[in-house]
Amino acid sequence: MGSILSQVSLHRIVWEGIQILKANPSVLDNIFEYYAIEPINRDYGAAYIEKIKAWFLSTEIPVVQAWSINPQQAPQISVRLASEQEDESKTSIGDYFGDGEEAEVGTSPFIVNLDILIMAPKNSDEVLWLYHIVNYILFKRKRQAERLGLQLGTFSATDNIRDSQKFPDNIWVRTIKYRCVVQNFWQAEPHIDISDIEIETTVSSSTTFEEAKV
Repeated sequence: MGSILSQVSLHRIVWEGIQILKANPSVLDNIFEYYAIEPINRDYGAAYIEKIKAWFLSTEIPVVQAWSINPQQAPQISVRLASEQEDESKTSIGDYFGDGEEAEVGTSPFIVNLDILIMAPKNSDEVLWLYHIVNYILFKRKRQAERLGLQLGTFSATDNIRDSQKFPDNIWVRTIKYRCVVQNFWQAEPHIDISDIEIETTVSSSTTFEEAKV
């Protein structure tokens, strides 16, 4: 395996999770079961859960990579790379996979931060519903993420915001900040020790001893 395409992997996990839930909407009863317990059910209840299911099944929810070319398209889930850097605490000179410096594959761990932007129009409740749906997907599909190379995946989230500088005024956004570690590999040349290289120096007969020393 070469470099882990973390943004592509997380996009696939979220997109596939949405499709599976659309094919199995009864799982939403479990995701939103909290709305049906006492005393929460006094304001919400089973009818509210059915409302969420009806919305989810009837609504197209695109999952895109990076910024959408159409920010008016909402609801929408956008997966973008926030940062990726080599993990200095776990790196060392000559990290090779295999038999030391004779190995042909180099390796190094990277810390990756990805943003999952959850967007919905007008009704901020829809952002909350989608957040809990994506939350469920990320936990439910942790093993798949690990198989795709996203190790030690954790996440945090922001509250709903309306950022008029990036999105239209009627779009609410909640961001999930996903953090993981990936192990990237590449073709590596064996270490070359310059002490093993013989350098032939030809000194002209006209060169003085002092010039030759320089």
